[in-house]
Amino acid sequence: MRTIIKGLIVIIVLLAIALPFASENPDGLEATMEKVGLEENPIYEAPLDYGETWGQSLVMGVIGIILVFGVSYGLAKLTKGA
Repeated sequence: MRTIIKGLIVIIVLLAIALPFASENPDGLEATMEKVGLEENPIYEAPLDYGETWGQSLVMGVIGIILVFGVSYGLAKLTKGA
């Protein structure tokens, strides 16, 4: 279990280092929509935002990492026991 926790800490540190290098430019789909003049009309609104600042983005990233790891770990334990 210690190895798993060390791995999660390494992932979170890499996230914190890489966040400032994330591009502010829109991705290909968003850029094309802007060029054509289409507006984004989502069917589903996410309850949480990615965050506007480095700190908010880091917190949202950590929450996402923990949630994905928890679900994956739980599913692995369930399938291993079955």
